[in-house]
Amino acid sequence: MKIRRSLQFTRHSWFVWTMLIFLIVIISCFIYLLFLYLDLKDSKTEGFADTKQQILQATSIEEIDKINKFNGEEAYHVIFGTTDSGKKQIIFYPLQGKKKDLTTIDQSDIIAEEAIIGEWKQQCSSCEFIKITPALVNDKPLWELTYRDESDRYVLDYLSIYDGSRYEQYRFKQMFE
Repeated sequence: MKIRRSLQFTRHSWFVWTMLIFLIVIISCFIYLLFLYLDLKDSKTEGFADTKQQILQATSIEEIDKINKFNGEEAYHVIFGTTDSGKKQIIFYPLQGKKKDLTTIDQSDIIAEEAIIGEWKQQCSSCEFIKITPALVNDKPLWELTYRDESDRYVLDYLSIYDGSRYEQYRFKQMFE
């Protein structure tokens, strides 16, 4: 009788320890994934505060509406802001090098992103829109339009920021499912 109780206690103890270890592993994985997510999220906006401070000090921009990042041959922070005289501008702030040659564009001189998206929807109604962002390629200000076309290809379409004409286009086929 005593042996049987001892055997039940050992089985019960083994089950409790297994569940406890399993629970610790699950909680550890969850904490790791949470920190990984937060780190990746922070890396997307890394340097935005420094760029904002530099732009506010070095330019006539008084208010920054938003900051995006563009990665081409060179990486840029793209700043949408308003000057002290109320003009809306886009500034390309290069991330490489100590000397910062800023490219500034008045938003009144360009085609609005809504107009570019509207024209794109008319040309490609069955495509899936992903995003649009200003781009600077070979010192030419462009719109980078990202979408999936009707053949399920990932497309990067570079259009002139001034007249909407196509500068270049890349289409990528998915190799693996």
